Amino acid sequence: MRVCKQHQSIIHFIFVSVFLIFTLMSQAHAQGKVIGIISVDWEGRILDEKNLEAMEAFREDYPHIGLLHFLNAAYYTKPNANPYEVTRKIKRVLRNNDEHGLHIHAWRSLVEYANVTFRRSPNWSYSGPISLNSCYTSGDCGANVPISAYTTDELKDIISVSKQILINNGFNQPVSFRAGGWMAEPNVITALSAEGFLFDSSATAPALLKGRRWSDRLYNWLNGLWTTITPVSQPYLIGPAYSPLWEIPDNGILADYITGPEMLTVLKQNIKKWQQNPQQTIYVSIGFHQETADKYLHRIRDAVDLFEAYTEEQQVPFEWMQLPLNSATF
Repeated sequence: MRVCKQHQSIIHFIFVSVFLIFTLMSQAHAQGKVIGIISVDWEGRILDEKNLEAMEAFREDYPHIGLLHFLNAAYYTKPNANPYEVTRKIKRVLRNNDEHGLHIHAWRSLVEYANVTFRRSPNWSYSGPISLNSCYTSGDCGANVPISAYTTDELKDIISVSKQILINNGFNQPVSFRAGGWMAEPNVITALSAEGFLFDSSATAPALLKGRRWSDRLYNWLNGLWTTITPVSQPYLIGPAYSPLWEIPDNGILADYITGPEMLTVLKQNIKKWQQNPQQTIYVSIGFHQETADKYLHRIRDAVDLFEAYTEEQQVPFEWMQLPLNSATF
């Protein structure tokens, strides 16, 4: 009889142990967290030394943070562009824990390089078509014309050419995208899907941009395009049902329009969302422009310090996104 009881005790112990291990593993698997994403929009305008130096200093001070770079092929299509110098300058600020995405503004040089007819309107700076004088005086123009002004087939050509330029100059094939001015109308998403992209990060929270630009034209367009996007919006599928993309909202927008403490407010709103269901993982996206890094990158520095200090103090599981993006994550 003692032997039977002994066997029963052993079996009971094994059963309880397995149950506890399974429970702990399930809880660990189910435990969510808050993840921060920092992106860089490369506008395709110019590669100034002061901005590159600001970025180099940031990389040195925050080596643990990978950046999601939305690179622009228009640097290579500018008149008299030196591909070697363009590549050298860009790669100065890239690190192994980064991702190489794609960013497109409708620069005339890039559009025509793709054998697409350049459009002068609409534009988000003022009413009426842009003046070609800016093309002649600055060497290029069209950055304020939304790429959604082009047809899906034209966009496919522009996207395909942009990808190939970057790959030919030693960058990774991009699968992540952000439209200039966040203006990714459905034709843009359809073209991205056709060109093999997996992620878009053009959705943004219009409320954060209201009154923060020299013109409300872009805000009004975005308010109609991304009507449902808020500072706590999370990744969702977008595009054609046969080949959708993950839309990762830029819910903390970019440093040109929001300060470090204001980004912390966005983080706190997302933490509150996470606390409602700690099993979910919540994403907060902030970023900056390469072209204005010297002027605004300090706001990202402030945000990083505030994010890390606040989440440690509040014991919130927080980490920076491990790149490249992975569809299985969402």
